[in-house]
Amino acid sequence: MPDRAASSSLRRRLVATLAIALTPVLILGAASAYMDAREAIQTRSNELLLVAGASVDGVDQTIDEAELLLDLFKSEVGTSNCARVYERLRPSVPALSSLIRFDADGVALCTSTGASGFEMSNPDWNQRLRHEVPTLRTDAFFGKTSEDWIFAIFSRVDKPDGSYDGSVAIGLKSRALASFARASILPEGVEVAIADVDGRVFGSEHFSSIAPEWIAAAAETHTAKMFVLKRKDMPPMDVVIRPVGPANVFAVISRESPGLWSAFTLQPVSSFGLPLLAFSIALLAVWLAIDSLVLRWVSRLIRIARVYGAGRYAFRAGGALASAPAEIAELADAMEDMAADIDQRDKDLKAAIEVRDAAVKEIHHRVKNNLQIVTSFLNLQGRQLQDEEARQAIAAARHRIDALAIVHQTLYQHERLELVSMQPFLKGLIDHLAEALGMEALNIRISQSYDEMERPADDAIPIALFLVEAVTNATKYAFRREEGGEISISLTAGEDDSVRLKVADNGLGFDPSSKAPKGLGSKLMTAFARQLKGRLDIQSKPGGGTAITLYMPGRDKAPA
Repeated sequence: MPDRAASSSLRRRLVATLAIALTPVLILGAASAYMDAREAIQTRSNELLLVAGASVDGVDQTIDEAELLLDLFKSEVGTSNCARVYERLRPSVPALSSLIRFDADGVALCTSTGASGFEMSNPDWNQRLRHEVPTLRTDAFFGKTSEDWIFAIFSRVDKPDGSYDGSVAIGLKSRALASFARASILPEGVEVAIADVDGRVFGSEHFSSIAPEWIAAAAETHTAKMFVLKRKDMPPMDVVIRPVGPANVFAVISRESPGLWSAFTLQPVSSFGLPLLAFSIALLAVWLAIDSLVLRWVSRLIRIARVYGAGRYAFRAGGALASAPAEIAELADAMEDMAADIDQRDKDLKAAIEVRDAAVKEIHHRVKNNLQIVTSFLNLQGRQLQDEEARQAIAAARHRIDALAIVHQTLYQHERLELVSMQPFLKGLIDHLAEALGMEALNIRISQSYDEMERPADDAIPIALFLVEAVTNATKYAFRREEGGEISISLTAGEDDSVRLKVADNGLGFDPSSKAPKGLGSKLMTAFARQLKGRLDIQSKPGGGTAITLYMPGRDKAPA
């Protein structure tokens, strides 16, 4: 409905205007939330980094002590004293797993467990010791003798001449190193473990591996890095990775990521959520205010306007707008005053129209009476004439004047002076004309068919005179006196509001090419068709009757 569409448009525009005005608040809230979120992440990272620093110190110190002791005691190991030196080192290095002496080819000469003759786990280690470095710290690998994951430290052994004579290696248990990382006091929920370069994690109860890319990122910068570990069907975890000294050992500090209601997330959420809540409340308040303060009263004003539009100017809103805002009430009062003024002007106009209509009807009535007087004079004059042709001319003039009288009679009998209802008008005209022409005596039958329609009063006179000429011509020339015939008259409306008036007879007919009608009647019909902005069509053939059709355009349409 139009009122609903207007209300919806007003509501949308006001709410959209307020939303645009409040948008900077949301933008500032979003920016604040973003900065708070970054700060929260940094805070979470800093807490774990502090733990990482303390944990790395314990592991790094253990590895450095093991490397120092290995360098001090490697000369005592020789080629067969692995077990004795191992027993001396074990109290100082609790994470010690084994002690092995390798020859220059990487074959074990002795071990702390007694086994020997096996090859070094990775031949590349032996090549690096031979050609590149005096000391080597390895990645984690699974020790065959210890049957555990260990980190190894190798120290090169040289002959008196300085040539390569093999190496001495000690193994450090990965889980024991993880215990050193946890030796410091940890905050609640924080777990410390160690990892190798391949991402294997030792000493963690929550996960056994991490992405090697995380290890590579920490190793590249040699600084601590924080990541979030996603776990299936379990909460995610914050994970900080920090390298331990020059070895390929990394401290892994982890704890569950804060949930939705934690201090880390509530602050960013509140930074944006509170402005968003205020934004939503403001829009809702405006929405409700528009309904209660504006649209409700606008709807009532629309209903009042429709009542006035229906012509009920005496209607008064009364108490319907008693509680409306002052501006709405003033508008309602103005509408009531307007309705009262329109009502008075409407009454004055109706009275003036009634007077005018009465005067016009009186004029038509008097014109009809005067035409009847003229007809009576013609009748008297015709009776005194002896010449048959003159009497027929007088009769033809009388018929035309009668048609004019019928037009004026129809106009003053019709309520609407500007329009004529064609069905009763044409039937009355033809009935009167048939009686005046004496068709019954001439054995001529009339059939009439008229669609219900109205035409402007200005068209009534040329249509009536056209019919008088067409019917009179058919009566006079179409039939033999002793035989008679039939004349059919029809008025039909087309789809484009055009009108077709047809007068047809089943009389003698004529050949249009050799005997085209050239009398006064034919000239008058052509003139009347032109006056109606119509088109005249005459169809006839000898023995086949004649059909005269007048095509008239619809109202307010130009001629074709």
